[in-house]
Parts: sequence; C-alpha cells; structure tokens
Amino acid sequence: MLEKAKKGAFACGRCGKCVVHEGGYVCPAQYYTAGFDEMVARGRNTIVRSVIEGKLPLDQDIVDNTYTCFTCKACYVACGKPDPVTRKPIIDEPKIQQALREEIYHAGLQPAALKAVDDSIDATGNPFGTAPEKRSKWAEGLDLPAAGETVYFAGCYDSYRYPEVAQATVKVLRAGGIDVAYLGAEEWCCGVPELYDGNSELAEKLIIHNIEALKAAGVKKVITSCAGCYHALKSEYPEIAGELPFEVVHSSEVIAELLEEGKIKPETEVSCAVTYHDPCHLGRHENVYEAPRKILNAIPGVTLTEMPRHAQTAWCCGGGSVISNVNPELSDKVAVGRIQEAKETGAEVIISACPSCEALLGKAGRKDKIKVQDINVLMAKSLGL
Repeated sequence: MLEKAKKGAFACGRCGKCVVHEGGYVCPAQYYTAGFDEMVARGRNTIVRSVIEGKLPLDQDIVDNTYTCFTCKACYVACGKPDPVTRKPIIDEPKIQQALREEIYHAGLQPAALKAVDDSIDATGNPFGTAPEKRSKWAEGLDLPAAGETVYFAGCYDSYRYPEVAQATVKVLRAGGIDVAYLGAEEWCCGVPELYDGNSELAEKLIIHNIEALKAAGVKKVITSCAGCYHALKSEYPEIAGELPFEVVHSSEVIAELLEEGKIKPETEVSCAVTYHDPCHLGRHENVYEAPRKILNAIPGVTLTEMPRHAQTAWCCGGGSVISNVNPELSDKVAVGRIQEAKETGAEVIISACPSCEALLGKAGRKDKIKVQDINVLMAKSLGL
C-alpha cells in the first residue's frame, strides 16, 4: 500500500512551505497542537519514508500521528512542487496519508472509533447506523423517479441529518427546469469515510455498488449537494473503478449556470450579512470557488464579506473526513477557530456547501450564536420555494 505514497514522500525537500507560507500558518493540525515537524507535511513525509525504508516500526505513535492530518490539502496548495510531466504538485499529502492509513488498517491497528463507523456503514449503508429504508424519507411527496439521465445523489448527511438541504436542492433544480431521479435505498454511503480512514476494501465495495446502481438507473449526469460525495464521485471513484460513464457536478455549479442562463431569478430578499466557508473537498480538492460566490452575490439582500483565509487558503472546518470521530478535541479547536474568523467579518450567518462543515461549524457556533446554513437552502428561500 505504501508504494502509492513513495513518489510524493521521497520528493519532499523539507523547504518549509507547508509550515508557513505567504506569511501565514498552513496546517491547522500543527497550529492547534503547537506541534513540531511531525504535524506538518514535511515531517509526515519523513515518517512515511522511514516506514518504507524499515527505519521506523508501524506503531501506535504513527497511528496517532496520521489521524491528526485533516487531509485538507492546504499543504498541497502551499507546496506547489510540480511534476515535470503533469505540472501538478507531486506531494499530495492527503494521498500519502491515505496510503499510510491503508497500511495501518491492514496491520490491524485501525482506531476503534473508526472501526465503529465502518461497521455501521457496512451494515446499514450509512455512518449513523440508521435503517436503510429511512434514507429516502426526505423525498416523500416529491415524486422522484428511480431512474433517469440526471440523478440527484443526496449523500448520508443530507438524507439523515439535513433533509431540508436535499429538499431545497431538488426544488431549486426543478425551478430551473431540471428534473432529477433518485436512487433511494440503492444509494449507499459514497465511501469518503473509508477512503480516508484506510479501509480500502469497504470503500471499493461501496464505490462499485453505487456505480452499478447509477448505471442501472441510466444516468448521464450525477448532481450532489455534498462536497464529500462530490469529491468521492468525481475524483476518487475513477481511480478505483476507471473512467465513469457519467458526469459528476456539484449543485452549486448547476445553480450558478441556471442563474447565468436566466432560468432562475431569486427575487425574495434575504436580508443578512454572510461569510462563505470553502469546504476543503469542494475547494482545494476540486477547485470549485466561484460558483458558490456567484450564487450569494445573486441573492437580494445578502451582503458577502470574505474571511481573511478564503478560497485556496481557507481554514478547514475541523471535520477532515474522519478526524472529528477519532480526534474530536482537535477537531473542535479547529472549528472554534474558524467561527472566530467568521465573527470578525461581522457576519450573522456562515454559508457553506458541505453538510459536514455545517455539522462541525454549527456545533462550534452555538456559544457565539452564529448560524451556519447551506447555500442550496438560502437559494430556495430567495426563490420562494
């Protein structure tokens, strides 16, 4: 498994861009632990090299260390060391840590908290352990077909925790003339938790199932409102299953296009001061920055003020795909820090396009009474839906 990490780990020149870049701290894990090199990419790469070379045993210290990495890709952006062929950065730390976590999983050293999540997903198709038949409860009354060329992939969070997001997304798409199908119980977890906790076998099982279910539905385009599902479907699935027979887009991209084409026109004023939090999976992992901002700037009454760290330099919400499960104290510190950044803009509401971000930031913002809202829900309100 670690062979997949070899190129990037051995390419690291320990230059320090992953520590401080353009005058600011890069890594939230290092910042909130006052950690040394083992908490940033250059130190993590030294550890992986040493494991590959047999100089370090795969022990509990290494397990504890890898599960402090949020795989937020901030170090990837700061590093920028290009491959001479692809011209993309060689040192993709999330991929290096994924490979290390696969090694940890197969060595039987996976943290108990992550095993519990995996067991829930394996048994029920979702990380919450909720009955599979309840997955489609949010869609009651929407009369969504089970097959069609365009499928809405709701994801676990929006199916079980934030049904208003799934409902709002479908309503906005319909208002723009886009009718979607929905897999219902045939939609399983996208596999992001397993892709980032090291359980590659379960990840592959989920991925193959979802691809086959989408193929059976006759899909040509998949729309999802979840940043994690979007990243998994768009970039991780092809790495495991090869080229996909369908396109994958995030709902914010689709809604921004509908606005540009004049197919939807938000007219109801939603008077509030907002700031936008870029989800790591939507932003740095997939480079979707402009579409959400086009949406916010199109809604009457919305005043958008950016946080100092936004777009490529945005701070993680603290979720890190799995870190909130295995290292909740560190996760909470990062989320609280992000709330403080948002407060300093004078915003009343943090807008995001990721249910995981909504969960982590929503919890952290309760004390300061700052709300977190999904961008699809805000658009639905302005359209009077």
